[in-house]
Amino acid sequence: MPSKSSNTPNPLKRLRLLGCAAIIACAPAQAPAGERVWRFTHAIAAPWGPALPGGAQLSGRTVTLGDASLRGPEPLRCETARIEATRLPAEGLFEGNLPAPATDSAKTLGLAGFPVDGIRVSCDNAGFEFHRADADTLLLGLDNRVWILSGAPGTTAAADSPAGVVQRLLELHFNGDMGFTPASAAAKAALLSAGLANDINAYFSRPLAEDQVPDINGDPFTASQEYPTRFAVGAAEIALENRAAQVPVRYADDWREYSVQFLLLHSDAGWRVDDVVDGSGTGLRSLLRRETP
Repeated sequence: MPSKSSNTPNPLKRLRLLGCAAIIACAPAQAPAGERVWRFTHAIAAPWGPALPGGAQLSGRTVTLGDASLRGPEPLRCETARIEATRLPAEGLFEGNLPAPATDSAKTLGLAGFPVDGIRVSCDNAGFEFHRADADTLLLGLDNRVWILSGAPGTTAAADSPAGVVQRLLELHFNGDMGFTPASAAAKAALLSAGLANDINAYFSRPLAEDQVPDINGDPFTASQEYPTRFAVGAAEIALENRAAQVPVRYADDWREYSVQFLLLHSDAGWRVDDVVDGSGTGLRSLLRRETP
């Protein structure tokens, strides 16, 4: 979590999971054998040119890749596709459109380690190249945007489940203002617990001297000061007794990979994010409540 140093106890201790028989691992729905569902999470600006006007708005949509088919929103649809594996150098990615040096351009999109594995789908109407950033992430160039597709468990979790709530919160986050401001926090308020929303409001209401460094000087939802290019939401663990859940999220870009834990509580409103805990065990709630001397 981007912040000043802290000795705050690990908030994960608040989540008292039950015995193995009472813990539910929220597994995603399974696609038929030979198929995998991928969800568009967000888009990154293409380094080769401005986005084309009227391009498809794909965030939250899914495509299913089979052995010989591609099913998704137009134009990503063909029932008889020719599919082949690719392994391309940086200069061959995105149909050779990356500005030179291509390796540097590829890294701005979160790609590292060349050549890059991928999938080429040839349809009667068009061809599509998906480049694999990692086991759970594909990149697709379309309409001068680079779309990020995730196949992690959160992408197929029910919208009102813990993993589904985290998935939608992060899609909202990555598609909007990722700065930690009252406006960006308010845009996510519907997916936050009342306690977390109240702590955020109280934090922003406290006066801050012009020369004073805030306790939170980065993005608490990604626990970073430099935004990662992608995320993967894992399967949730739910403790029924205390109506709590934790959902692991993996963030990555071209030079790092790290994980945080989202803690959720269940209320009459459903599952809502109650805290975000970074790799050091520091929780967002503890930073929000800290009184700056």
